[in-house]
Amino acid sequence: MKYLIFLIILFSSPLYAVDLVSSQYTCTHKDNDLFREVKIIYNDQGCEVTYTKAVGTVNEKTRTLWRAKNSIEYCDNKGYAFVEEKLQQKFGWVCIDQKNN
Repeated sequence: MKYLIFLIILFSSPLYAVDLVSSQYTCTHKDNDLFREVKIIYNDQGCEVTYTKAVGTVNEKTRTLWRAKNSIEYCDNKGYAFVEEKLQQKFGWVCIDQKNN
């Protein structure tokens, strides 16, 4: 019984919380040197959507576009809409979800 309680405490501790990448969109444009990546990440009880701009493998800039403390649905909706409506439809990027492909 002591071991069971120990394991429950160990694995429920936030020190061992692991971020889970739900979706990872990799986007390319006509110019092969341009690269964009959008990640929808679940963490603890919330989520975040990160956006990386890069030229090849250099000049990478990553920033968080959206973050929620108590909802993963919020990030799913915002991230998917950003990829579909802004990157693909508005700017002509071709995006593939590497996690759910």
